[in-house]
Amino acid sequence: MGPRGAALYVGFLDPVNNAVLDAPELRMSVTTGPTYIWGAMFPESAATDSLRALRDGELQAALLERFRRRGWAERPLEVIARAAPHSIAAYRFNAASTRTADLAPWPAGCITALGDAVHATPPTAGMGAGAAIRDAAALLQHLGDIADGTTTPADAVHRFEAGMRRRGNEILTLAMRTVRLVLATDTPLGAAATAVATPILSAAARLRH
Repeated sequence: MGPRGAALYVGFLDPVNNAVLDAPELRMSVTTGPTYIWGAMFPESAATDSLRALRDGELQAALLERFRRRGWAERPLEVIARAAPHSIAAYRFNAASTRTADLAPWPAGCITALGDAVHATPPTAGMGAGAAIRDAAALLQHLGDIADGTTTPADAVHRFEAGMRRRGNEILTLAMRTVRLVLATDTPLGAAATAVATPILSAAARLRH
């Protein structure tokens, strides 16, 4: 994170080795090699609105210029500079309420929803897709209880939604901590504190390694 709401997250995905480590039969299902996954984040404003109209190399150049104007070093920006231009896109992300009562606030019935349809999760926790998978697994479990005759459809949906609200609350709370921290750097005090603290934290990280 840097002053004035500039943030960059970087992850490394190696599906080739991990997928076939204990399951050679999955080798043919792997479609990508090792790759970096990254995202640049800025608070919403008229300036960031203009980024969403850009594509490919224009967007790449605009992101690099925005980070450099904020004083970022070139090393962390290599992940943007080396990215394939056609792989870059800009979008606005939304977040559901972190209040449990606001998630799935309808009476349990024969229709339900799961994943981002209920608890839309910012990418800052890296758990959005996993949360949807957990919801699906829980729903299957509760539907199995109906098949076993141990519960009614209404009770099964009610129990599923109660668990989904708790899971959604936990993930959203984690994700929004980072979002709020990014937004806090976009204030005069936050920008000054970030400018002072970032070099200290960076030096401490280098000493640890």
